[in-house]
Amino acid sequence: MNKNTKILSMSLVTILLSCSSNKILFPAQLEYTTNAQLVLDSFIPYMQSQGYSVLNINNTRMTMMGPSGFLTTEYIETEWRQTGFFDEKTGKEYMVKQKVWIMLDSNVITVESVVGYMDEGEVKTRDNAPPDLYRFLTGLPEGLRNLVSSKSL
Repeated sequence: MNKNTKILSMSLVTILLSCSSNKILFPAQLEYTTNAQLVLDSFIPYMQSQGYSVLNINNTRMTMMGPSGFLTTEYIETEWRQTGFFDEKTGKEYMVKQKVWIMLDSNVITVESVVGYMDEGEVKTRDNAPPDLYRFLTGLPEGLRNLVSSKSL
């Protein structure tokens, strides 16, 4: 009986630790079927309605180097936004910045959430997030995905 109790206890601890662990942040990929300008014209107001301030409203066209040459994109970047979630170790509030690339050649949209906190006048970024912050960060990409499908973009 003692052996079964130890196995059960270890299993329970493993499950609890895995549920409370940080989640790695990956860029979200969406597909669109319409004109990139229509997507851009829908995304900017939506992002603003979610509390994000867009830095480059009037200057979104960008050319970047890809694996097969130069790519032309519509690029949206937001200012850092406070989240209301705090880092356990430092007690500093997390901030988030959203970056969106609407590829003109491949009809693919990439949404990247960058998370960090201010430390001594400098933003320290992280590659992962605690579960509550992760749910907050995935809200915008999911909202954009729903916008694309609901408006048939």
